[in-house]
Amino acid sequence: MHNTKIIRFLESLNQYEINQFKDFVNSPIFNKNKNVSKLFDELKKSYPKFKAEDLDEEIVFKKVFPKEKYNYFKLKNTASDLFALSKEFLSYTGFKNNNKVKEQFLLAELRARDLDNIFEQTLKAAVKRNEASEVRDENYFYHKLLLNEELSSFYAPKEPDEHLHLLQESLNLFIRFALVRIVKFYNVMLHEKRQHNFKYDPGLFDEIMKYINNNNFEDIPTLLVYNNIILLETKLEDKYFYELKSLAEKHRDQLSPVDRYMIFLHMSGYCAYNFNINSRTDLLAEHFKLINEKNAFWNKEFGKILYPDFINEVKISVRVNNFEWAENYIEINKHKLENEKESTLNFCYGMIQYKKGNLASALDFLTKTYFPIFILKLQVKILQLQIYFESEYFDQAISMIDSFRHYLKRETTIKEDFKVSFYEFLRITNDLIKLKTDHANVDRDFQMEKLKGEINNVKTNQFGIKIWLNKKMEIE
Repeated sequence: MHNTKIIRFLESLNQYEINQFKDFVNSPIFNKNKNVSKLFDELKKSYPKFKAEDLDEEIVFKKVFPKEKYNYFKLKNTASDLFALSKEFLSYTGFKNNNKVKEQFLLAELRARDLDNIFEQTLKAAVKRNEASEVRDENYFYHKLLLNEELSSFYAPKEPDEHLHLLQESLNLFIRFALVRIVKFYNVMLHEKRQHNFKYDPGLFDEIMKYINNNNFEDIPTLLVYNNIILLETKLEDKYFYELKSLAEKHRDQLSPVDRYMIFLHMSGYCAYNFNINSRTDLLAEHFKLINEKNAFWNKEFGKILYPDFINEVKISVRVNNFEWAENYIEINKHKLENEKESTLNFCYGMIQYKKGNLASALDFLTKTYFPIFILKLQVKILQLQIYFESEYFDQAISMIDSFRHYLKRETTIKEDFKVSFYEFLRITNDLIKLKTDHANVDRDFQMEKLKGEINNVKTNQFGIKIWLNKKMEIE
């Protein structure tokens, strides 16, 4: 039974949850099949490791059906029934932990049964709980809308002509809910368009944005924030960056952790954009402040860290030469990595060693990375080439340039303007090698001036390539 659906489900449960599931399986409300209960009790003995040798199907069958001859299909059907219960348990757990959903279903049932006094008391308490929330996001407006519609449905058969204003209130709430939800869609679309060059159809984008900017929504901080994010993404101007920073500080307690993360994501993206595209280094300090602020609430609200985010935060701290912060971050958070942990740590240690000037150590770390996504493969290749150049391993550097070119030709997901910059980076690096090895066969001063002009014409500074080239020219 090892690696079956029911075992994978049981492995996902913590100690509290597996005890809850035991009560669920043994409750006659949810399960009346004693064989299913016996199978669960037997499987629970192997929790939490569920070793293959403890889950031999014939042995498990004998424990559940001690008087019967082994029957594969009977065991399989019993396991299927237990797995069906596991899905019900997850649904039940989600329902039990969601007070808003419970309130909605309870109010509908009370109204249907004409339990008017209890309905009114329950509705009053639900409204009070919703209003107690400081966060005014789409979830707040959606729940308020549902409560208002419950009230409207309650009065409709009793006093059909006396509460007409409730319809207007429902519309107003729906508009607020819809606007927040729509700008969040736009927010993700703009981010993904920039990251992956994916083309979306934004629908009524111009009309929605005009409506928002022509009306007063000061009472909806979430809408103000996301509207400013869209302005930042579409205008790419510093004033929207600092306005977003101001809004984030002003409405800190009125924003959900997810919305605070999205502010970080876009402000961080703006800093990265100006570094990668415009070669600006004046926002590096702001970028570092952002990752510090993000970590303060991220560690409190969330448990896991995606490995690209982990790498990015180490990279930003390394760019401002704060190696102590980077090393502490790695030590404190490395256990939160679930995917590509070894490659991630080797890449981060490699970056730190490279920036410290320990080139051999950096190269050793980088050769132990095997990332599945192109964006990190590129960064590894760039760092390796830079290390070969700075170590004066010119034969290895020339070989790397050749293999890098072939990789760029094969990789179709890289934006064309980025590809052009990478090709230029490789060509100019190759020319620098010729200069350093006296193989240029041209006037050195003339060639230096020519290369400086070519570096300035490189369109992007993706991963710092343009800044690096300029520094190499200064040394030359």
